[in-house]
This record gives sequence, structure tokens and C-alpha cells, in this order.
Amino acid sequence: MRQFYQRNYFLLRRLHSLLGIIPVGAFFLVHMLLNSRAAQSPEQYQWVPNTLDEVPFIWAIELFGIILPIAFHALLGALIIWQGSQNAYNPSLGWYSNWAYLIQRYTGVTLFVLIGWHLYQAWWPHQQIKLHNALSSGTPETYDIYGLMSGIVHNPLWLTVYGLFVLLAAYHFGNGIYNFTYKWGVTTSKTSQRWAIALGLLVALVGVVLGYSSLWGLRFSPWAHELMTRAASLLLAGR
Repeated sequence: MRQFYQRNYFLLRRLHSLLGIIPVGAFFLVHMLLNSRAAQSPEQYQWVPNTLDEVPFIWAIELFGIILPIAFHALLGALIIWQGSQNAYNPSLGWYSNWAYLIQRYTGVTLFVLIGWHLYQAWWPHQQIKLHNALSSGTPETYDIYGLMSGIVHNPLWLTVYGLFVLLAAYHFGNGIYNFTYKWGVTTSKTSQRWAIALGLLVALVGVVLGYSSLWGLRFSPWAHELMTRAASLLLAGR
């Protein structure tokens, strides 16, 4: 395995960084954008699976365009971590680059576990309902994505886990943008590399805002609306 890695080092590292941007990173942003509809209303959130289910061969897109590229990116990442140096400090690199080297690897391993669990919690129940509807001649079941996810994140533990999930995924992708531009020779100077870091962290921030908007809609939005309604009633009653 080590000889294979050394012979194909250049190709494996470039392929790994490319997959991290397209399609994995692009899917992350689109997924966060669609999920943020939960902050509008349960109906807006339900629009997402209802609409995607109308796309022809959506199962093939999910499998070959999302799940397998994520798995391949994760396996390549595991190979890189296994063959890489554990003490990555390099005086020629800046403070951020040396810390990012370690954080990128830790977040990658953690995200692999979280993504697998998220598929089990949210994606697999949807597939079971679609399979049941395809095989049954009775009344079709509806995949209530808002009810499912809202029920999950109403548990404080899972709310914390998903909050960290969004944060880690956003950083991993944002720092991956910096790694991509560096490995593919887009940023060749210290100044351009700093701009790449800034761009990556900005994209990560966008992902965090969108992801936390989704969690807000799933967990806090009805509660906040009720609280504001009560506050407004008290203010009106006091006039």
C-alpha cells in the first residue's frame, strides 16, 4: 500500500482535493441552502424532499453524485492520514497552515462518522418510505422531514451534535478551498495564499449561517415565535 501511495502520490492528492470541492463541497453548500428553508416554515422545508423526489433517477444522482464521491474522498483522506506525518509542523509554513494541517485531519475523521449517522437518521428513513410506496398498492406514506428532524434536534444532545456537525463541515470545506488552490498551483505567493484562506473561511461562514438557520427553524423558531407573540400581547395589554 505504501508503495502504491508513493507511486501515485501526485494523482491521489490532486484527486482528493478536487473531490473535496466538486462534488462534495458544492453539495454541502447546496444542502445547507435547501435546509435553511426550515427557518421559513415546515411547509417550505417539506418542499425540499417533495421536489427532489420528482427528479428523474434521483437515486442514481444521490448514489453516484453524492454518496460514493463522499465515501471515496473519505477513503482517500484516510489513506493520506495513514501515510502522512503525524508531526506536521513545518517552519516554512505559517501558524495557520500548520494548525490547519492537523485540524483538517481530525475534522475529516469526525465528519465521516457524523455523515454516516446522519444518513442513517434522515436519508435511510426516506428510502424506506419510497420503497414501501413502490411496493404497496395502498395509500402512499409521506416523508415528514420537518417532523423527523425537528424531533431529533429537540433533544439537546442532538442539537449540540448537529451544531458541531455544521461547524466542522463548514470549516473542513472552507479550509479545503485553501488546500485546493495551493495544491493545484492557483496560489503561488504568500499574499495569494492569505487571500485563499480568507475566501475559504468566508465560504465556511456562509455554510455556518445557512446551517444554523436550519437548526433555528427546526428547534427554536416556533418557540421564538410564541415568545414574541406573548411579549407583543403583554405590551399591547399594558397600553
